[in-house]
Amino acid sequence: MLLGLPNFEYLHSRTIKEACSFLSTYKGEAVVMAGGTDLLVKMKHRKARPRYLVNIKKIPDLVYIVHDEREGLRIGALTTIQTIRNSPLVMKKFSVLNQAAGVLGTAQVRNLATLGGNLCNASPASECAPALLTLEAKVKLAGPGGERIVPLESFFVGPGKSVLEKDEILTEIQIPNTPPHTEGVHLKHGTRRVDVAIVGATLLLTLAEGRCQDIRIGLGAVGPTPFRARKAEALLRGEKIGGEMETLLAKVAQKASEESFPIDDIRGCADYRKQVVEALVKEGLERLVGQTGS
Repeated sequence: MLLGLPNFEYLHSRTIKEACSFLSTYKGEAVVMAGGTDLLVKMKHRKARPRYLVNIKKIPDLVYIVHDEREGLRIGALTTIQTIRNSPLVMKKFSVLNQAAGVLGTAQVRNLATLGGNLCNASPASECAPALLTLEAKVKLAGPGGERIVPLESFFVGPGKSVLEKDEILTEIQIPNTPPHTEGVHLKHGTRRVDVAIVGATLLLTLAEGRCQDIRIGLGAVGPTPFRARKAEALLRGEKIGGEMETLLAKVAQKASEESFPIDDIRGCADYRKQVVEALVKEGLERLVGQTGS
């Protein structure tokens, strides 16, 4: 049952420095608000009761998508999911992120939700996290002590928890360029397309001379954090792509399922989720192998 919002004081920040100052002053009692699509729901359900909301939505320096042929892609933390979904640049060069953004909630939610907020919420079922993990993204964090860069794989530490300090904000997502001959796919299984994923899977395949130079498999909603299925990846890396691959792809998918450790919750039981992981990873591998012209 949704309730009214609890009492809080609203603090409007115009710069990153001012936002961090508010967070430092009211350490432990203040939280950042951007799109508010996750935070406000938590507050209505009394799962979060901050005394201060630090609004960073109007900080102008945090909305951008910039690409450099040498450095890769940089996305400001306040860039909305819909902007990422609509970006021709992201669609062309980082398609798995575009695909993941496209299945996050409704258009109304995507127009409010920000990429930084999606990551800082640290949900195990984060829609964009598996895609960003396969892209080996990093995040830039800013606080009173300065800036630091953290690999996204080290950012999440548990359900709803990250390495973000109470007086820090996430300011930028950094994505290196993908190698040539790289194809990717993001797959989601949910009760409805707009619902939170029961299982999410992103796969990124790089070919070199007909062999799998690299394979990255990111999984969501099947562990306390989004993660890479590295044991499954190792089974395919270096293997020749082409001919009869059904047995090998099935083994990779099974290993990904074995690496997952989901829980029973309202969206699905653990055993069912493990079955879905296997099915999604196998489907994703078959699509990618098919795209190579095999």
